[in-house]
Amino acid sequence: MSVRKYSLWVCPPSHSPAHALLDGVISKFSSSLSTPRFPPHATLVSPVYAASDSSAIAQVTNYVKKLHEQLGTDIVGNGIPVCVQRVATGIKFYQCVLLEAPGSDVLVAANGVARGHWGINRDVPVFYAHVSLVYGEFEGEELARVAERVGAGLPGDFEESLSFVATEIRVIETVGSCDQWRDIGGVSIILDK
Repeated sequence: MSVRKYSLWVCPPSHSPAHALLDGVISKFSSSLSTPRFPPHATLVSPVYAASDSSAIAQVTNYVKKLHEQLGTDIVGNGIPVCVQRVATGIKFYQCVLLEAPGSDVLVAANGVARGHWGINRDVPVFYAHVSLVYGEFEGEELARVAERVGAGLPGDFEESLSFVATEIRVIETVGSCDQWRDIGGVSIILDK
């Protein structure tokens, strides 16, 4: 039996203004910089391993129950807020140019619950709450120029207009290059009463 690798994403609701704006920024710069295009998201945790797509969905469903038990439905019952604050650069391909989300306490706590749920506390670096805008391998002055260009292309009120509340966790099979990734489905964070 083979094991598949997944990433869990929290995304702006697909018909929200934040989704449209983030998708537009990502699309614009992936096109102009010839970098990969990807859906707007914040990675909650990665990697998560499962034997099948249905097993991955079942694991995430159990995780959401645990999330409510550990953090409380009053905290996560309406979703997971992702509050972006500033443009930054990273040293990883998937964190080239990004919006930091340091004030996203519920997202950070949800990551902690996820690490415990999947037993990956020691295997993954410290969680960095962010929303990537550009994937790539730019360095030094070139990276600084790209980040400045991206920052200049954001709405003036981006801290407000690009922040969002995720109401589901998307399960993405992240094997191979970005264009091979597969969204296998989502699990609602909002529990039925």
